[in-house]
Amino acid sequence: MADKWEWQEQLAKAHMIQAEAGAHIGLSASQTAHLVKKMVQGQGLTATDTDKKRWDRILGYLDHKQKEVLK
Repeated sequence: MADKWEWQEQLAKAHMIQAEAGAHIGLSASQTAHLVKKMVQGQGLTATDTDKKRWDRILGYLDHKQKEVLK
């Protein structure tokens, strides 16, 4: 993700809110917000391996939901 606007755009395309994306992988709304801030605004520079795996799972879920919306 380049910036928070692109992140919001991706969520909108999937007809989701940020908390739903995190809940899919078992994160609370605040944990999801922290992960998004770390990965989007911080460009993943301080992300742990666990953060990166969680982020990949969220992005995969967003992609799946976007494809469902297009059907």
